[in-house]
Amino acid sequence: MATTSHVPSKVTALIAVAFLLPALIFFLMWLSIGFQSDMNANEKIDIYLHKYPAFMRNISAIGFTSIVCCVLSMIFAARSFKKHLLSVRVLMMLTVIADLVLILFNINQIL
Repeated sequence: MATTSHVPSKVTALIAVAFLLPALIFFLMWLSIGFQSDMNANEKIDIYLHKYPAFMRNISAIGFTSIVCCVLSMIFAARSFKKHLLSVRVLMMLTVIADLVLILFNINQIL
């Protein structure tokens, strides 16, 4: 028996983009600190972590949160990829590509 989703594809597309945004913001915040060449790696990590609340002051926690957001975004993007509108399909393909890049970056950052 096949199951069908009663949620429109446009809604799942918006949810996919909404889950991509936190991971993208984490990435952009890291890039803004990463371009400062006069600091060593430990100083950059300390500056990056002081921008977050106390429960997220761990580079692994931020990376894990970003990976979870990316995976959820990929799931919702895959659900909305069945839509026949070309613009939604292209946006979801770009979302999945951005998710993959961010997941690889976060795995590299955690290790």
